[in-house]
Amino acid sequence: MKFLTNLRPIFLLVLILTLSLSIQAKEYAIPELRIEVQINEDGSIKITEHLTYVFDGSYSWANYTIPKSRFSGLEDIRVTEGEESFINLNTEEAGSFLVEESSEAFNIKWFFDAEDEERTFSVSYTITGALTIGPEWSQFFWNYAASGRERSTETITIMVQLPEMVSTSDLHSWIREPVWEITTSKFENGFQFEGSDISRNQAVVIRTVFPTSVFNEQTSINDPDFTLTWAENDEADYREEQRQQEAENARLYDLAVTAVIILAGLSILSFIFFYRKYGSRHKIRISDNNSIMIPGRQKPAAIGWLLMNRTVLASHVTATLLDLARRGYFKIEEFEGEEEENSWLSSQENNNGYKVLLLDKDPDSDTAISEYEKDLLKFVAGRIDTEGNKMEDIFKFSETEVYKWFNDWKKKLNTYAKDQNWIDSSSYTGVYLNLGVQSVLLIIGVILIFMLHPFMAVAMGISFVGAILSLAIIRRTPKGEEVFRTWSNYKKALKNAKDYSISEDKLGLHFIYGIALGLSKQNFEQMFEQHPDAVLLITWIAILPGSTNSPAAIASSFSTLAATGTISAGGGSFAGGASAGAAGGGASAGAG
Repeated sequence: MKFLTNLRPIFLLVLILTLSLSIQAKEYAIPELRIEVQINEDGSIKITEHLTYVFDGSYSWANYTIPKSRFSGLEDIRVTEGEESFINLNTEEAGSFLVEESSEAFNIKWFFDAEDEERTFSVSYTITGALTIGPEWSQFFWNYAASGRERSTETITIMVQLPEMVSTSDLHSWIREPVWEITTSKFENGFQFEGSDISRNQAVVIRTVFPTSVFNEQTSINDPDFTLTWAENDEADYREEQRQQEAENARLYDLAVTAVIILAGLSILSFIFFYRKYGSRHKIRISDNNSIMIPGRQKPAAIGWLLMNRTVLASHVTATLLDLARRGYFKIEEFEGEEEENSWLSSQENNNGYKVLLLDKDPDSDTAISEYEKDLLKFVAGRIDTEGNKMEDIFKFSETEVYKWFNDWKKKLNTYAKDQNWIDSSSYTGVYLNLGVQSVLLIIGVILIFMLHPFMAVAMGISFVGAILSLAIIRRTPKGEEVFRTWSNYKKALKNAKDYSISEDKLGLHFIYGIALGLSKQNFEQMFEQHPDAVLLITWIAILPGSTNSPAAIASSFSTLAATGTISAGGGSFAGGASAGAAGGGASAGAG
């Protein structure tokens, strides 16, 4: 059994590595795109896209999505790999493909078996209504690769072929984007475009213009106003708009930088002003020397609240329970648990647990007992009556009833701690004022992020941080500062207990305060190592005869119980067609 226990970390490591490798192993790339565009004499266009996939892992399908943009019909869809053709069965059988149509796109999906290999698939289809045809000049204005696609492209080659030969002087093209990655070549029967390192966030948009005479006489003109001059002017206007937009973006960016400096400065000045006025710490004269002497009679949970930034934690419940046991309201007994066969993931040394026994002591006769302590007494007594006295059953905070009680109990402890006059209530004024200013600046930043530039997010972030820092304005009173400092020194001493001589009769209290202050198992081991048999002096915890638990292990059990286990503070054809001034297309591919 001990051998298996020692193997647990190895099993866990192997399991984690296996899961990580399985997740990371499945990857694919589409490094090469070859697109062939055959413009037919009847005005239809056949597009064939050769997609080279590099699969790392096991894959069973790939897809190709064609947005319904600037064309009116799609037909004759084919998927091939070399000489092999996929069959349109509308199933997910290997060697078949299906076509899904929505109001926005066609999705072609084909199925195969691939693992750690390179495969090239060809998707071809014919579209209609994608050309702008004028009396003398026509155009094909197309987006050959959508921005925001799943993978970037290392190389792309686009061939646009006309139905007949024309003079290269009558062939015109403009690359809308990405301008600097694409080169152009002209031939008597069309164009060739080549590019490299096309980011997945870049589209490939190209306008080509050629004589209408390449079409047969039956091909009808769909835009009588379209001319070569119109296309040239449209491209010139587009580039002028781009230039103006870039200039405007630069102007707005400059304004945004100025606005960020102003808003960030106001945010920082607001925090500094309100901090200095309401949050400056009181200066007290007290030694910073650590001391193992318990500084006072303050209640453990309240001291934990003070030293943990006014936060009520599960450990404060445990510390209060143990303190009430020390004062005669409870007795805690260790009991021998049953061995769990399927607990190989468990990290505990044994399965022993603890019972809580309610003793016959009247809290009404105790003037030192507080409301939050009475509330815990009442809660534990009620849970013992209904659930039994096992601590794990009493504090089963996954139950709604227990969770609600804990939230109410936190409020009672908060009220008690605040009544100790440790926190300067006037400092909350600074918190609220700073929050108000930071909120206004944050709203201004949100508005300006739309009006000026996304760079305004910097100012928003600074205002958000300024709002969070409002909590730092809350300060302690002179009395609270003194209590905080003395107990902080005590906590530091407990963490280095090996450097001090600890009296046996105080170990029980050190034990309780250590849990309230969040000490670790190692800290408890140091605390008790001077007195190995000291657990016998903690009379309000009854240990089983012959128990192998050390005092540090017992303390660790309670601190672990508080921190992790049972106590929790907390889920065909369609309408459309070509437009002279806008590009159609925008296909993208994926795999899985």
